[in-house]
Amino acid sequence: MCKSIRSAILQRTIQIGLTILLTGCASSIDAWKDVEKATLLAQDRTTVLIQTEIDWNPSMSLTRNAAISYAIMHDAHLHNDFAIIVQRRGEIAQAELPPNPTFSGAFGVAIDGLSGAPLVMQGMQGLSWLWTRPDRIAAAEQTLQQAVLRAAHRTITIVAEVRAAYAEVSFNKAQLKIAKQKIALANKRYEITSQLEKAGEASALEIDDATTVVNKSKRNELAKETALRLSYLKLLQTMGCPDQLDSFMITDVYDVDSFNTYDELQLLELAVANRLDLATKRAAVQQRYSELGLANPPLLSGSVGFNENFTDRQALTLGGSITIALDGDAKEAIANSKLQQAEFAYIDAMRTAQYEVRSALALFNTAKEQTEVIDAELIHALTSKMQRANSAFQNGELQPLLHIDVQQELLAAHSLMIEDTRLLTLSAIQLEFAVGGTFQSLHQ
Repeated sequence: MCKSIRSAILQRTIQIGLTILLTGCASSIDAWKDVEKATLLAQDRTTVLIQTEIDWNPSMSLTRNAAISYAIMHDAHLHNDFAIIVQRRGEIAQAELPPNPTFSGAFGVAIDGLSGAPLVMQGMQGLSWLWTRPDRIAAAEQTLQQAVLRAAHRTITIVAEVRAAYAEVSFNKAQLKIAKQKIALANKRYEITSQLEKAGEASALEIDDATTVVNKSKRNELAKETALRLSYLKLLQTMGCPDQLDSFMITDVYDVDSFNTYDELQLLELAVANRLDLATKRAAVQQRYSELGLANPPLLSGSVGFNENFTDRQALTLGGSITIALDGDAKEAIANSKLQQAEFAYIDAMRTAQYEVRSALALFNTAKEQTEVIDAELIHALTSKMQRANSAFQNGELQPLLHIDVQQELLAAHSLMIEDTRLLTLSAIQLEFAVGGTFQSLHQ
């Protein structure tokens, strides 16, 4: 009876011990909600609708939104960030659990004829996790938060890069059209000059000048064709398919929704609140702060043992141990240093963000003034001049070559207008990205 009671007590003690050793409820390792959170964060900070179900191939015309959606679906860096989110979610589940317990056993055979302890069983468990568990979970949660923010920031980066690359294609197409018109005028000038030379009204030097203009126009056209093809290749590379054919058509034109006037202080405040790279740095600071409690915890462990010798005598042993950390001060110094590094990294990121906002705003305002004031006045003046030249040419009051000069001057002004509008568009995209992806909160 006594033996059966002792066995029951032993079994119950082992069950309780195992419960203590294995206690802890790990979080789910399903990271789908975290990936969805990153997607929603990015969507809230972009000016376009991300439609990941859009399918595109080079035989189809390409809209701006289709290019953005295709790029998001095929970006290797973004999918790498999603994989890191899955990893971080698993690490949180690990942080919530105690260290893996150790179980050992041995069976002995007495060789001296005396009673011994032929059966030895022992379980050991570190106890330091009881103190460090909250800090480990907090640090793991901050690393997950950083992964989510990085994925969202990468999505916003893709949107900005594709918008800029798409706009480059659009503007290069417009410049190539101007270049072709310049060639047509240069050829017309050469034909007229040749006729005048045959009639004795133009010199060989004037023929040379006309030939030079034709050759320069052809060179300019070739440069514009190359720029257009390179911009197509850049767009494909940004979309994640640099091996695709570059013979597709784009449908959208310029990519600036509005030419608003922005206050620098408001933009700086928006950047601090809205930029996800800054939020990532803040999460890194929180992670390092949580890790201070992990630097030098008390290193304790407990054990439960069971012995039984040849005379059926049984013994239950409870024990514990403590490890003296000789490098405790060094661990604390390292943890404090990592916290300071994270804080300085955040300060540097803040300064970089401020510079990016202010420099992008300066470019935007300059391009805006050039486009809306200087170029507009130039186009207006040359258009009026062109109208008067047309009237004079029709009345026979203006020589054909002078009429061509006015046309070339107007084409050159339109080329400048396209270039300045390109700078305005790209600076607007850059400014939106610098404040976090969108001006939406400023317009509400």
